[in-house]
Amino acid sequence: MTEISYQDLPWPVRDDVAAAQVRTWERLGQPGTWLTGAERLAVAAEARNAQDCKLCAARKEALSPEAVQGEHDHLGQLSPLEVEQIHRIRTDPGRLSRSWFQGLVDQGMVEERYVETVGVIANMVAIDTFTKGLGLDPWPLPAPQPGEPTRLRPVAASRELAWVHTLPPAGAIGTVDEDLYAGRPTAAHIYQAMSLVPASVKGFFDLVVAQYLPPQAMRDFDNEYRAINHAQIELVAGRISALNQCVY
Repeated sequence: MTEISYQDLPWPVRDDVAAAQVRTWERLGQPGTWLTGAERLAVAAEARNAQDCKLCAARKEALSPEAVQGEHDHLGQLSPLEVEQIHRIRTDPGRLSRSWFQGLVDQGMVEERYVETVGVIANMVAIDTFTKGLGLDPWPLPAPQPGEPTRLRPVAASRELAWVHTLPPAGAIGTVDEDLYAGRPTAAHIYQAMSLVPASVKGFFDLVVAQYLPPQAMRDFDNEYRAINHAQIELVAGRISALNQCVY
């Protein structure tokens, strides 16, 4: 098992952050809902590899990513369809388009696997960026754990909110996924985005609560929960969002 520890750094790292990252790293190698543990790790490794891909670099510089054709520099563990998906999400997410997504669907992409892949990338990038900011090398990926994906799809999922199917809060009430929204009739779009794979939502926000803020603290402006205050947190978040072309 990979040991995630920040004990010997000149800067203190909160215990709850390290604990959340340990849980995330453990889940990374475990069977998910639609991907095996080995497949989840292959996605994570390819997402790291994408940062050195010559095709991705050329597309990033082009007026349109579709203007540059070629083959990705890849690790050989996944299909070309999966490699294209991972590399574009990792290196140029601000210019993903519905036509690009539909092209993947037309080539046989499995929507549920796509959503879980997004979740794996999001978690891995969050932790890799954290370690990079501290001047550390990325943590080694964990070993894959045996087992098969559950392949459980929310019955009430519908395609209304996004390109992919999502589970509306009302549709979760009275089902095995009711705890996803804690029985609330509404939920922010960002919380519903990966809800076709509820485990991906839960895993991602387990990390978000530690590295950002818990939901109840976000609008509690009378109290500060971190070493920097609400305004400073949002200044950093807003700047990073702008650099990453995040329109949310």
